[in-house]
Amino acid sequence: MGAEPSIDEIMAAVEESGYLMEQHVATQLESLGFHVTTNFAFEDPDEGKSREMDVRAVKRVAVDEQEKISAYVELIVECKNTSNPFVFIARPKNERDLRSSPKEFLFPYSYEMKKDLGGGRGMSKQVDPFVHLGFDQAYKEHQKAWKAVQFCRIDRKGSGWHANHGGLYDAMFYPMAKAVTARKSEVPKPRQSGDWRHFWFFFPLVVTSGRLMLIDTSESAPVPRPIDHVSFTRELKSGKLTGPYALTFVRQEQLQQFVEQVIDPVAALASDLVNNRLEFLKSTSLTWTE
Repeated sequence: MGAEPSIDEIMAAVEESGYLMEQHVATQLESLGFHVTTNFAFEDPDEGKSREMDVRAVKRVAVDEQEKISAYVELIVECKNTSNPFVFIARPKNERDLRSSPKEFLFPYSYEMKKDLGGGRGMSKQVDPFVHLGFDQAYKEHQKAWKAVQFCRIDRKGSGWHANHGGLYDAMFYPMAKAVTARKSEVPKPRQSGDWRHFWFFFPLVVTSGRLMLIDTSESAPVPRPIDHVSFTRELKSGKLTGPYALTFVRQEQLQQFVEQVIDPVAALASDLVNNRLEFLKSTSLTWTE
C-alpha cells in the first residue's frame, strides 16, 4: 500500500460512502420532472438546530391561477448505500388501519357533514378529505391488505448473520419525522378568502441500494420474499413529534417504477380535481348521509 491512495482507491472510497448514490438519486428524480435540492437543510422542530436530509424533490402537478389552487408532490429522501438487506415483518391490516389517512398529505379544504334535526337543532361531523376526494382509492399503499410492523437489517456477525434493529428506528424515523414536520409548517396556509390553497403530498423515502425482503406472518410457512418498496408507520411521542409517521423504503433500481405506480396516481387525481372538478373540490358543506 502506497503513501497516498490511488485514483481507483479514492473512487472506491467515495462510492462506498454513498455520496455518489445521492447524486444518482437526484438525477433520477430530475429526469422525472422534479425540482431537486441535495443536502436539503431544515430546522429541527425540537432543538432549533439546522439538520440535513440527502435529497428534496418537488413537483407542481396542477395549478389554477384564477381560483388560486395548486397541487404539489414533495419527496424527502434519505439514501442508504448498503449491500445489507432490510427485512420487514408484515401482518394483515385491521379496521383502524383501513380507516386511517396519511398524516403526510395536506389538503386545501376541510369538509363537514351536517344534519338538520328540526327545531333549530343540528348535528355535524368532520369528513376526511382523503376519503371524500377519493385518495383512499388512488393511493396504492392504502389499498394493501397487509402492513409492515417491524423491520431489521441483516448484518454480518462473526461467521454468521444477525438481524439488527438496534438504533435503526431512531436513526431513520426521528430525522425524517422532523424533516417532514418542518416542511409541513412551511406550506402556506390560507388566512382569508382569496388566499392560495394547496394540495401538498409529502412522501418520506429511504432509498437503498440493497435488497428489501418481506415476511408475511399470516402465511402458514412464512419465508422472506423480495419486494421493490414497502411502507412502515411508527407512532412517535417526543417533543413536537406526536402521532403516526410513515416512511417508505424503495430500492434504488425501482425508484422510477415507484414514482409511476404509487405517486403518479395521487398526483393525477389532484390534477383532475383542480383542473376538472373544482365545484366538487370546493363544496365543503355536505349533506349528512347514513
